[in-house]
Amino acid sequence: MSDTAQTLTMQDIADLARVRRPVVSMWRKRPIARGEAIPFPSPVRVVSGVEHFDRTAIVDWLQRTGRGNNSEADLDAPALSAPDDAELEELVTLLCLATETGVELAETTTQDRHKLATNLDPQDEFLRREVEAMTPSPATVRFIDDLIEASFGAAEALDRLEHGRVGRAIGVRDLTAEAIDLVRHITASCGLHLDTEGTPLVHAGEATQLTLKLAADFNHVVVTSDRSQQRALRRRATIRGIATTSEPTSPHVRILSTVGAEPRRALDAVDELIIDLAASELAVILGPAAVLCDDLPGELEQNRSQTLRSGNLVLALRLPRGLWQEAHRQPLGLWVCAGGVSRDRPLVADLAAVGDNELDAGDLVADVTGALESERARAYRYLRPHDLTQILSSRLPVVPRGIRALQLATKAVKEHLARINAATLVTGEPVPPFDVLADAAPGSRLVRRHSLGELSDRKQLVVKRGSRIDRAHAHPAGSVPVVSASVGGELFALDPLDTVRLYPRAARTEPGDVVFTERPRPAAFVDDVGGSMVASPSRILRIKPGTGIGPHATAAIINRRSDGTAEWRTWNVPIVDAELIEQLEHALTAATQYETRLRKHLAAVDDLVSAMIDGVAAGAVTLTVPRKE
Repeated sequence: MSDTAQTLTMQDIADLARVRRPVVSMWRKRPIARGEAIPFPSPVRVVSGVEHFDRTAIVDWLQRTGRGNNSEADLDAPALSAPDDAELEELVTLLCLATETGVELAETTTQDRHKLATNLDPQDEFLRREVEAMTPSPATVRFIDDLIEASFGAAEALDRLEHGRVGRAIGVRDLTAEAIDLVRHITASCGLHLDTEGTPLVHAGEATQLTLKLAADFNHVVVTSDRSQQRALRRRATIRGIATTSEPTSPHVRILSTVGAEPRRALDAVDELIIDLAASELAVILGPAAVLCDDLPGELEQNRSQTLRSGNLVLALRLPRGLWQEAHRQPLGLWVCAGGVSRDRPLVADLAAVGDNELDAGDLVADVTGALESERARAYRYLRPHDLTQILSSRLPVVPRGIRALQLATKAVKEHLARINAATLVTGEPVPPFDVLADAAPGSRLVRRHSLGELSDRKQLVVKRGSRIDRAHAHPAGSVPVVSASVGGELFALDPLDTVRLYPRAARTEPGDVVFTERPRPAAFVDDVGGSMVASPSRILRIKPGTGIGPHATAAIINRRSDGTAEWRTWNVPIVDAELIEQLEHALTAATQYETRLRKHLAAVDDLVSAMIDGVAAGAVTLTVPRKE
């Protein structure tokens, strides 16, 4: 097949169908669709070990089989079939030329494109020299026209390029969306601190994607260099409709990312940026936590100390792990530096030590604003002062692991007292003793055992499956409990009307039924009240009278299983004489109630210990243990 612009790889097909890549492999192995054998198209070529499929055949196959989640696959397909020999920057350059001039490139000659580039970029700031140096193939030029036609605007066309086949070939993984949001909140607060009417964002370093994603919060982007990466940034900014200039005006915010850079090179870039900071300028620096936050060996630590001696560091943050897709276990660090100031106590925080539910963007922005305004009397949510002199003289880490704001000691006196009092209401109650009088039985007998499978086959017990019940249907005032053996009781409750309407065939327990589960470990309890719905994988075990074993004995045996056998039909229970079953059940019921009280007291003791430690550490309470008379 000669037309290299008309093929799709397996990943392209997955993107086109909006499914995961393994799903396409499964489709190839299962040609039956809608009851008809529709074989998956065969590859037309293999390029560097990657199979390529005819685009038209793939689109036709998706339409005939109805597979995938994209009803407009025929419209999106042209945007995914990039030429194999095209490079990303070549395509971005042609996309910029086409979107800014509005000309279909397939209808132009090389000389036409040169003239268009000269008219669009007469000063050769971002485009002209690249267009004059390239000789794109007809397939490449036609692909750009197809890409624009298939996309909802120029910005989406650029996204398709950077996340498509050509972008994947580069293999560079960007920051996660969570990382971008976090940096955006901080840079935006820096810009508002300088001027509420808006400020420019000055690009530093080589991380073009980060700058573009932050640009929406600023008046325009300043790109001072004419190197190839900076020109690439200008092209992308032009496609996205972001204004750029080459001369910064004050005040402004500088953004530098050294993520992925070698430590020495990263420190040199940070030092160069801080030296150039003038008054009324702020810099946001993102890089590896190992460079910006942690201990450094030998000469690297000396280089960082030399940079910090300027006193420009306002705050330093260690960010949670997982924010860099290239190495999700490597934490990142962030500095905010201010020109024309000297801070002897920068504010620091280890956000990795803050729980996911505790990190609030609004509070973090408020802390950053307070740090920029040098509000020493402010009560910070996350930030804590760190002595710069100690960092430099004692070679301490810039952001010690786990450091966060000190909490006001008496902040929650009532809360601490309430926790302690609630726990002592339980632990202060006496636990009634549990005793059983046992006498020797007259004679001995052979112990008879039967498996639950045998008893089921004899119709002496019935096992019913639980139901898949959606927790979203729970009702705060519901009166139909949904129970599970895994938790030993109620999960949530349903409204009676919802129960009848949504789960008309779900089995309900009767008084004395055993609710049990096989996984992840055998567990059971007796529902003495009945009327409950059972959430799968738990099941209902209903023992008929005269079986020779009672429900509480059965539940106790299941709970004490330790042989690892998961199949309930193989579980053995002893058969007891009828006159002894009631005695055993009564004793086991009392034992279960005693165990429940003990567990309640143990849980209260655990809560009490935590509450006492937290209360005393916060300076909110004092403790006195009454002496025994």
